[in-house]
Amino acid sequence: MTATALNHGINGTSISCCLDNQTVHPECFPVELDPFDPYIRYNVTCMEFVRSAPAPTCCLGHREQMNQATSFIDGSVIYSVEPEVVATLRKMKNGELSMYVTEDNRTLLPVSKDLNDGCNREKENEKGRYCFLTGDARANENLHLTSMHLIWARHHNFVAKQLKELNNDWDDERLFQETRKIIGAQMQHITYNEFLPVLLGRNLMEQFDLCPRDSGYFMKYNDSIDPSIANNFATAAFRFAHSIIPGLMKFLAKDSSSPEFIQLHKMLFDPFKLYQPGELDRALRGAMDTTIQANDPYFTDELKQHLFQDNSDKKMNLCGLDLVSLNIQRGRDHGLVGYNSWREHCGLKRVSTFKQLQGDIDDDSLQNIQSVYRNVEDIDLYTGALSEKSINGSILGPTLTCLILDQFIRVKYGDRFWYENPNSFSMQQLAEIRKSSLARIICDNSDNIESVQPLVMEKIRDDNQLVPCKTLQEPKWSPWKESLPHIRLSDDTISVKTSGNR
Repeated sequence: MTATALNHGINGTSISCCLDNQTVHPECFPVELDPFDPYIRYNVTCMEFVRSAPAPTCCLGHREQMNQATSFIDGSVIYSVEPEVVATLRKMKNGELSMYVTEDNRTLLPVSKDLNDGCNREKENEKGRYCFLTGDARANENLHLTSMHLIWARHHNFVAKQLKELNNDWDDERLFQETRKIIGAQMQHITYNEFLPVLLGRNLMEQFDLCPRDSGYFMKYNDSIDPSIANNFATAAFRFAHSIIPGLMKFLAKDSSSPEFIQLHKMLFDPFKLYQPGELDRALRGAMDTTIQANDPYFTDELKQHLFQDNSDKKMNLCGLDLVSLNIQRGRDHGLVGYNSWREHCGLKRVSTFKQLQGDIDDDSLQNIQSVYRNVEDIDLYTGALSEKSINGSILGPTLTCLILDQFIRVKYGDRFWYENPNSFSMQQLAEIRKSSLARIICDNSDNIESVQPLVMEKIRDDNQLVPCKTLQEPKWSPWKESLPHIRLSDDTISVKTSGNR
């Protein structure tokens, strides 16, 4: 949904901003570190930061930024928004995506042999292992993310095969587009049926009619609603998730085994484990068995001191970047107004003193904020919103809940192709899509996972125990079979193709 474009140098080169006694690029906005900053012990006094690229609005005024992704939940993270990339990822046969086939006949994502993509390493390339190509350039950033990209690419091919069996006369283009439409619909359903209820709470979901329907169509599409991504959402609100990431990532060889833990920074830009048999399932099991951290202003050192740390030289590279500082700096780069204005926008009382924030923010967090900011008007949105106490039914505070809720309301109500809208699918097809779950998709497309909890985004508990994969409901694909009914006009019989039992 979000992908902010950064400025680049000549011929796409990266821009360096922490240069001693040199003229810096005008798009530099580095984070200057004071003598008391923890990074000083690493002999670091400046943190690299390049401004987001300005959008070509063709008018005078304040600067706006570009979103390189579509704001819709349409599966473009799998396929890309760029036609040339889509063509590269397609197999151009039977509607399938191109895959790399290992010696033991497992399918992986297609490989990228671009040695300057920021991911490939000569040592791994010499073994025949490369980073992967997907519809999103960030897919190689961490192993769990790459694993999900692989699961969805495999799932596309799984669905394409089902449609091919039902409609042998469909050509590659028809199969690809129909499959892509189904995948986008399943992503929408899982997002609003499994992810958002955990994030926002079931009560708010029902209050704003965000829960998927049990039957029938969603009749509230509004062409006056702007579904584009709000700057506050992309730059601050949806980055709340960085707070809940654990410092140690879990891997499970099998459901009953003892887990292995790896420091987060050691699995960044390291997708090469997926070439090894069993590693995909270990990563998926570990992710499904991981309890997230609390949503608060406290972050693991893996993100505060070791983000994108180069592990190739253990003596020279002792630290990486600070994601929290970069997030705050990005908000300032984009010109976001302060936290006080956003809390007022969301219905909270505007404050004039730090003391007035008591009750909304816990005492320890408020004391830390007061030690950094001189005035309540200076508090950044990211800092203040993350520090709020969570509201009932949500893991978020009121300001984050407000901003994220607003975005997902607009993404649903303003999407003309929303999967539950009339004319997207027949009633029979929609009934099958509503059977979709991330648990079943993982089961169908992992290497050998045999049991999962039905709600994989929630922890295992009494009402969410591990169950055999075969017991999970799955869509039936028969409503997509085209039939050839005979319509008699006078003495002639005409065959007319129909699909989806409309």
